This record gives sequence, structure tokens and C-alpha cells, in this order.
Amino acid sequence: MNLTIDIGNTRMKVAVFDGDRLVVEQGFEESDPRHIRHMVERYRPERIAHCTVAAENPAINAVLDDLGLPVLHVTGCTPAPVSVGYRTPHTLGADRLAAVVGAAALQPNTDLLVIDAGTCITYDFITADGHYLGGNISPGVEMRLEALHARTARLPRIEADGDTPDVGYDTTTAIRAGVVRGIGYELQGCIRHWQKRHARLKIFLTGGDRYAFSDAVRVNLLTDSHLVARGLNRLLQYQQEQQGQHAR
Repeated sequence: MNLTIDIGNTRMKVAVFDGDRLVVEQGFEESDPRHIRHMVERYRPERIAHCTVAAENPAINAVLDDLGLPVLHVTGCTPAPVSVGYRTPHTLGADRLAAVVGAAALQPNTDLLVIDAGTCITYDFITADGHYLGGNISPGVEMRLEALHARTARLPRIEADGDTPDVGYDTTTAIRAGVVRGIGYELQGCIRHWQKRHARLKIFLTGGDRYAFSDAVRVNLLTDSHLVARGLNRLLQYQQEQQGQHAR
């Protein structure tokens, strides 16, 4: 079995795979190495894939070194079963690479747009022949709400949950509707743009805020909250395949 660790800006997700089958995935608010050790002790994986977009965590690195298991530290430069057209792969977020690898594993030979709605919203495109072109990065909901408060003198910091009318009837609803509905319009415009160029385009929506926007988009979406974990697992499998070929 394989263990995958995805450390984001706000949460850590740890998943266990038996081949391609997801056995379990757990999310944690704290990137505590004890969670990793517990999962390893319970499921006894043979190898680990780890990616992070957060600051380096010495405690996490120490426990990974101490476990005595092969660890694949995924970056934008990690060998992958897709060709990467990103001009600066050393700056490419490992989670973005994992997400497109996971999407391509689930829907091969198809043009794919992968939208990850989390702290940031990322839009990544991979062609049917497995060429990852790159994508765009946009602020997520909480980041936009915080920016409106921090960069103005009088706008309050509001919660994302609540009424989002067509026309805000007070400052709170004006901000919330502007941000939440604005992101919905942003997604719609991006999807229309790519659908005009790729008639058979399939769209994945993942990330912690995915359900907030699935209705706003109003197209046939493939939703999968485990897309990054699936990609990390596929990268581990690909590493094994490559090692097997070199050993022949």
C-alpha cells in the first residue's frame, strides 16, 4: 500500500491507497507529524509520496526520515506520466502537478480542465495526449474577503457563509455576493473560454470550496475531493514503473 501526504496552506491530508483504490483519506487542521506516524502504524504502507505548498516543516521532514520507508518528495520537477510544458517547473506547485496527474489517471485520452478551489483557485489544462500546458492562479474566497478588509479603511471582515443576493442589500451582503458570485462568474468565463477551443473538454472541480461553486458553473462537472491524493499515488506508481524498466 501507498501513503500520500498533501500539506496545503490550511490543512494536511493523509491518504492510503491499495493499488488504485483509495482506502481512506483523513484531513487535519494541524500539520502534526503524529498524524502521519499513526497512519503508518495503522496501515503499514510500503512507500510514501509527500507534497507541500506550505513553509518547510522540520518536524514533518524528521518523521519522514525516521519512518525508514521510501519517500517521494514531489515537486514540479518530479518525473510524471504526463509531459510538463510549464516553463518554470521549479516554481510549479506540487499540488497542481499532482491534481492534473490524478485527473488524467481517472479520465485518460481526454482534454481536461482541472479547477482546484482552495486557498487559491487554480486552473490547469492537460491535453488528451497527456501534455500539461500549465494554468492560472487566482485568489480564493477567504483571501478575497481578507484583502477587502485589510486593504480598505472601513470594509468589515465578513464570513463567506450566508446570503448572496443578486444585489447586496447591505455592506455584508454586498461584499459576500461580490466575492462568491464573482468567483462563480470567473469560473463560468474560464470554462466557456476552454470549451470553445476544445469541444470534448471534461472539467474536474476539486478543493475545499468546490461545492460552493458547483451550482454556479452549471455544466457537467466531475467533482473529486481526492484528486491530489490520487495524483500523488499515481506518481509513486510511475516511479516504481520507471525503476522496474531501469532494472531490466
